[in-house]
Amino acid sequence: MILHVGHTKAKDEEGTRKTVSHQAATGDIAVILDGKSLDGELVRLASLLASHGRCNIHLIHFIEVPRTLPLRAGLPEENEKADKLLAEALAITGRAGCHAVAEVVQVRDVALAVIEEARDRQWALILLGEVHHRDHAERDTLIPSVLAHAPCRVWVIQDPAAQGAALV
Repeated sequence: MILHVGHTKAKDEEGTRKTVSHQAATGDIAVILDGKSLDGELVRLASLLASHGRCNIHLIHFIEVPRTLPLRAGLPEENEKADKLLAEALAITGRAGCHAVAEVVQVRDVALAVIEEARDRQWALILLGEVHHRDHAERDTLIPSVLAHAPCRVWVIQDPAAQGAALV
């Protein structure tokens, strides 16, 4: 089960009309934001691709809700962090002149949710970032699962030197 918490739209109506008219030809790009140092680079890359392909960008931050809480549980700290991440990402796409939709989604399993959203929304490309971990046990299953099961292209950008800094 997936709970969509909120939508934030960027760009004026004229910009929206221009990009939506080309949406069917190219497909949309999804950028999965997780608050790590690569988020800004992923958004800039998506903006570059979208400006050439004239498609929409979906900026999504997933909040994984523990099974001990209801899926619709209010998580103010996580939502505040998500709002900040998405506002920064929308600023980047706005400067690039791209149409983007930002969304916070509460889920039980992020990997499964990304795959389901990709199928439901028929994304053409998913952009994921991975910060190199010294301890391999720290890595989660998001990237391997999405690579194995996504119904579209998946680009994984790795930053071997970063230590999990902010967006910009």
